[in-house]
Amino acid sequence: MPGLSGSKFAANLQKIVSYRREDSGLYGEIAELLELDAGERVLDIGTGTGLQLRAVQKTQPTAELYGLDLSGAAIELARAALSDLKVDLRVGSIRSTPYIDDFFDVITCNASMSYWDNPDECFNEIYRILKPGGRVYLFEPHRDIDLEEALDQIRVNMADKSPLRRWAAVQLNKFGLQRGERVGMKLYSIPELQELAASSYFGNNHSITGVALLKILIFARIHLWK
Repeated sequence: MPGLSGSKFAANLQKIVSYRREDSGLYGEIAELLELDAGERVLDIGTGTGLQLRAVQKTQPTAELYGLDLSGAAIELARAALSDLKVDLRVGSIRSTPYIDDFFDVITCNASMSYWDNPDECFNEIYRILKPGGRVYLFEPHRDIDLEEALDQIRVNMADKSPLRRWAAVQLNKFGLQRGERVGMKLYSIPELQELAASSYFGNNHSITGVALLKILIFARIHLWK
């Protein structure tokens, strides 16, 4: 039996969440922040249902698209969602990938690193598969936040949604940010993220700051380069 994280139930729950993120404009906002050049090879880590890659393609139609996720069930959903696009989707861990050295121009993920085991090894693997001159943009929730301010902004963002849906979004985010460790999440402080990056092969080639996505201040923008 597959673990919960790799199950069809988890993949379908992720599908609901990811389509709501797409509807909110989150994926499009992240795609714009990647500042892609024509023809660049892009890997989305923890791609889930693949909708971040669709936003990348809309932003830069000539990008070469790759997605990696631990869940085979999620990758099946991604293949269905992206059936009209040329995209390489694989089941696997960022801790040890099937890609050759110096392969990607841009590597990204959002809300995936929180679930990584051995993030130091994952950073080193990202370094291996990144081209010289390539760049990494990870967008992750972090601990150094004003939780009530963030939840108030979510309420504002969802003012046109039903009261039940608005309440559910607030409670889901509150749970993840306060007690996410119960479901395998680990949130880092920005200084901890800086220490992780500095101790990896990236060394001083990093910049980590808080960033507002959808005007919500819960994410760190982890920029690494080779």
